[in-house]
Amino acid sequence: MSNLITDRVAYFLKDHAPFSFIPNEELQKVVSSFKVKYYQKGQLLFEQGQLNSGFAFVLRKGNVLLLQRSETESTLVDQCEPGDVFGVRSILSGNNYVMSAEAAEDSLVYLIPKEQFDELLNTYQRFALFFASGYAAGQALARTKSSNSSLSLTIPEENKLSFSKEVLTCKPETTIQEAAKLMAAKNVGSVVVVDKKDGLLGIITDRDLRVKVIAQGLDFSLSVDQIMSSPVISLPDTSTVTEVQMKMIDASVHHVILTKGTTTQLAGIVSDHDVLISQLNHPSAIIKALKHSDSPEEWKELRQKAEEMLRLFIEQDVSMELLARLISKINDVIIQKAIDLHVEELGLEGVEFAWISLGSEGREEQMLRTDQDNAIVYADSNINEAKKAKLHELAERVNSTLEMCGFEKCPAEIMARNPKWCQSLDQWKSYFDDWVINPDPKFVMHCTIFFDFRLVGGSKRLVEDLQQYLFGLLKSNGNFIGHLAKNATQNPPPLSFFKNLIVERSGEHEDRFDIKRRAMMPLVDAARVLALEHRLTDKNTIERYKQLIVLEPNHQELMEEAHQAYGLLMKYRTREGLAKNNSGRYVEISKLNKLEKQILKNAFQPIKELQELLEVRFKLVYFN
Repeated sequence: MSNLITDRVAYFLKDHAPFSFIPNEELQKVVSSFKVKYYQKGQLLFEQGQLNSGFAFVLRKGNVLLLQRSETESTLVDQCEPGDVFGVRSILSGNNYVMSAEAAEDSLVYLIPKEQFDELLNTYQRFALFFASGYAAGQALARTKSSNSSLSLTIPEENKLSFSKEVLTCKPETTIQEAAKLMAAKNVGSVVVVDKKDGLLGIITDRDLRVKVIAQGLDFSLSVDQIMSSPVISLPDTSTVTEVQMKMIDASVHHVILTKGTTTQLAGIVSDHDVLISQLNHPSAIIKALKHSDSPEEWKELRQKAEEMLRLFIEQDVSMELLARLISKINDVIIQKAIDLHVEELGLEGVEFAWISLGSEGREEQMLRTDQDNAIVYADSNINEAKKAKLHELAERVNSTLEMCGFEKCPAEIMARNPKWCQSLDQWKSYFDDWVINPDPKFVMHCTIFFDFRLVGGSKRLVEDLQQYLFGLLKSNGNFIGHLAKNATQNPPPLSFFKNLIVERSGEHEDRFDIKRRAMMPLVDAARVLALEHRLTDKNTIERYKQLIVLEPNHQELMEEAHQAYGLLMKYRTREGLAKNNSGRYVEISKLNKLEKQILKNAFQPIKELQELLEVRFKLVYFN
């Protein structure tokens, strides 16, 4: 490749992760081994089931679709934009391609030889961590680092398209204001403009009202034909989810009109939201079903569906941060439903209390149905004995209902049904006093669980009061965070002198890697210490590191790497748990390929640096 072309390739890549992590001089050398290839619209870059070509792909210009094919249809998995990296999984695993890549328009692509790609992974830690975040499944990668990636799923044939059969229409002479009133009255996001014979003329959406009318200051008395989008994009009502989704992408629209067969007669209207709801195991559908169900048996089935959804999303490498939020939302809905059910049974309406989740669920990181950690805070320490008894009964019933839904009992009895953890706000403050003022090892361990508390149901006021009390307590007992920091450094990076992963040497989990204790908890503990130092209220580990990127400018790169590493570890643990139907805590290292092992080792570097940071900042050499 000539120097001029090399310069242009390097200049382009420098603006796109993960190549932006490579020094300029090295990037210049690297790109000299790249190939440049032109693909015409409709041409396949690679095909599902085909032996991998030995190249990773970077889109320079154009548009490439990643598709999964069945005997009857092709399903859109992702759409690549300039700067996106794809085709990675196959060259890393050595397996055949799991999907096809097709040029949606004339496209220019850079091809990276496997040898060069492997060298970059081994040389540049941040380059490796970018792929370690869980997006190396052949999907586009450049957009996913911000975790705002699309939730496109592989949809089986039998999935039905969800759409509205009632289509709001108006005539072209209708004023914009009248159309807006019609949409508001029907609580819909669009109105179709038709002629006297109900022929399709155009469509107006709520976005049109915002962008074309309000933002432009247009007169509301103008007729709708002045702002409608035309021609109307339509498809037969027999169309598949994939066909509708592809049409929306091709036409860059958010609504498609459905007609009866091949006629022009209106059959319905479908939005991009309807497409999402139609997709298999979409979280919106599960949450909606939960909210409309009063049966704990159904909650159990729906939570099982959520696990199936999680399995599918893991396979498609959706952001772990996003997945954690989705699963936590589903868990929260189940908990709230259980609380509401038993509050009504026990006649506890009007009693001020808060149900709080602790530990991993408090941090919104309980991907699998592991054991429960929860508690109750109620308002009045002088509450009468009858109401106290009812609150304890509420805790017993809710914990039992959650157990029935698949959430195991906590072996240490850190659950609301334990009378010790169903207490008044004043008593909780007293607990915190004891733990912070007298920080012996047992109390410090309590803090690593109870300080990650999060409101799930009930009084927001009580939880905010407790949070502010904790911050005040830490401020007046400055040495306590040092004890937490000391605890956070007790698990060193899990590599032996020879850089091998430290695995369990005996017992039930022999030769397996304890990913929770040896890798995840050190990152969780360090994030908690720094979050408490900065008085951050968010409990989620990834979110804590994202905020620390801003708050710790001198350690910005370290916080970014910790954020990426924790997402990777969550993925490994969740994948293991789903495969073995357990907590996923003990990972079979022998089942990881060479690259996965290397990426896992790279994830431990932030642990070492964070622990060194805590050692220096909190002068831990002086702590016993």
